Amino acid sequence: MSAADGKDQLLGDHAALLRAFLPQVRGIECYGHDGSSIWCEQPDPPIRLSSAYNSALAAIHTGHGGGAVRVELDGAVAYLLALRNEKAEPLGAVAILMATEAATLAAQACAERVRPATRTLERELCLRVRLLESYRKLNVQAAEERLLHEVEHAVQGSPDCEAMLNHILGACRHYLQIQSAALLIPDKNVAIVLGEKFSRTELEMLLENQAEGREAGDGDLYSAPILGADRAVIGVLALAGWNSADFSARRRARVGRYLATHIATVLERAYDGLTGLTTWAAFEKLMRASVATCAGTPPTLMYFDIDRLQLGNDTLGRQGGDQVLAKFAAILREELAEHTVTRVVSDHFAAQLTDTSLEAAREIGERIAGRFRQLEFGHGDRSFRASVSIGIAPAADDGDANAEGGGPLVTAQVACAAAKDRGRGRVEVYQPEDLSIVQRFDDIQLVGYIRNAIDQGRLALLGQPIVAVKPAGPATHRYFEVLVRMLDDDESHISPSDFLSAAERYQLMEDLDRWVVKNTLELLARNLSGLKASRTRFAINLSGQSLGSEAFLPFVQQQLESTRVPPELVCFEITETVAVANLQRAQAFMHAMRKIGCRFSLDDFGTGLSSFAYLKLFPVDTLKIDGSFIRDLPTNVVSQSVVAAISEVARVMQLETVAEFVQDDATLDLLSKLGITWGQGYLLGEPTLLADHISGLKSRSLDAGSDHSAEKRNR
Repeated sequence: MSAADGKDQLLGDHAALLRAFLPQVRGIECYGHDGSSIWCEQPDPPIRLSSAYNSALAAIHTGHGGGAVRVELDGAVAYLLALRNEKAEPLGAVAILMATEAATLAAQACAERVRPATRTLERELCLRVRLLESYRKLNVQAAEERLLHEVEHAVQGSPDCEAMLNHILGACRHYLQIQSAALLIPDKNVAIVLGEKFSRTELEMLLENQAEGREAGDGDLYSAPILGADRAVIGVLALAGWNSADFSARRRARVGRYLATHIATVLERAYDGLTGLTTWAAFEKLMRASVATCAGTPPTLMYFDIDRLQLGNDTLGRQGGDQVLAKFAAILREELAEHTVTRVVSDHFAAQLTDTSLEAAREIGERIAGRFRQLEFGHGDRSFRASVSIGIAPAADDGDANAEGGGPLVTAQVACAAAKDRGRGRVEVYQPEDLSIVQRFDDIQLVGYIRNAIDQGRLALLGQPIVAVKPAGPATHRYFEVLVRMLDDDESHISPSDFLSAAERYQLMEDLDRWVVKNTLELLARNLSGLKASRTRFAINLSGQSLGSEAFLPFVQQQLESTRVPPELVCFEITETVAVANLQRAQAFMHAMRKIGCRFSLDDFGTGLSSFAYLKLFPVDTLKIDGSFIRDLPTNVVSQSVVAAISEVARVMQLETVAEFVQDDATLDLLSKLGITWGQGYLLGEPTLLADHISGLKSRSLDAGSDHSAEKRNR
């Protein structure tokens, strides 16, 4: 039996009970609380109902018609009896139709006669109303939960902020069964209206009324404030055209607060708090998606780097620096209103331009740079005039690089770096034939590869012999410079000229130096017995980034302590320019390491304007003469004079000297005459694996030991 059949049978049973009290009844009709007929049993032929009947029925439903009404009809009488719950609230009505001659009872008397039957009917309708109300609440609750789930899912979905907000408002209309949903956030240029209830002016008026940050419900309309990170009102959410019977004011407020909170979360993820621009995370997803789906010319990208902002922070304070960023962002919003703009990190910004050529982008860049150049922040002695370097390029292939920002943006970053190199405050367009830009691009390409090589140990240690120019007999110690090579995929060595530029430019030299120091000392530690007997010295190169790091000195000290390598086996090579650039740190490092027995060599000596003056500042043991003076030594009298002067100063100061790039016997003979201590170059020995050199030293040490024992036995 269906639910409808069950209802008809149940009401039919109540009708039968009424007939038991009034056998003369010809017809019965039952009405619900809204006045609609829910069950009817009309005589045949049916009795025609009059307007008076309808008026009396309406009065009973509104509670104004009393509990019982007698209505005269054509040849019949209708008794209309109100049905009420225990609180005397209307539940509906029952109409009892009788022939005129049988209808002898007054209205109230009829009501009393059938009271037992109407009471059971009232209880049935009460139960029915409660069930319907529960069903309605369940439907409303289910709609609310489906909406909240949809919103939660949407917030975690598309990186496109506007698409996400449109989706949320569309879900509101669908699940809440409302006519219109609208959102206005002026600062983010967000104005979305779904339905026909709102105009921009009406939304702006609603936003003005939200100044105190409170939601408002006015009959058919509900509005809630959208709050920013500082809890200030930045926008308004408006929902209109509600079915008031379904969603109570309390439920509307709860749903509205939830929606407003999640919309604020979407905005927080999509827009930078300081500048109001699209966040880097959202921009990057959109940029990569644009490049991936681009069938023809890739989109044009711009990269912005505010020049010397640290100076602005020092001059104006952090708050003043933030003002510089906010002003620049305002210029970007105005000049690039139709394009997507982001703050990448700190003082770096980027933009993706649609349907814009490189030349048109350059014109936009020049306008932006010009407007920003006109701004002055602060006043008097504490003023700062800003400028910005701008790089423009077509989006690179998504797999091209792993730089800051990376991927498609890399070519624009390279062009921006070129703009800074060439004077700052200017615009550069990426040109593949520009050698300096190509070098930067190649460096960025290598950054990820170098980092992986360091992390995974895909590096090799080589050693190049440094040979005594005038051997002083068997007591002369051995000397090697430690060199590093990166390994490619087939284990071949990559020359340092191919990766050191990138490592220096992108701050990877300290990591590289740490790897070299750690692995060199561990290799020496495994072969200490043979090395002590051979009196060998190993020279390790250090970069300016390592010398400039406070953490590098403790790291080297800890490595020497843990490996127990005698410090006298270790010499550190530092270039003259690096030592001068990091004067105090270099002095502190050199004094600390010399105190425990390490030695120092000043590399590329002679290239600086004040090379000899620096000898008073640095506690070095060896001067390594720059190769530019050695390559043409036999034929260039200036080079001969410089080398002779260095040799004489070293002799007076009791320092050793090393000549790099010794390529022929003529050079070697001349070095010997000039009193140079050591020579290094392919004539004297090519770089080979350091481990092989150490094995050779151990073998020679063992052979020397055997010869010495045999000599003693012969005696």
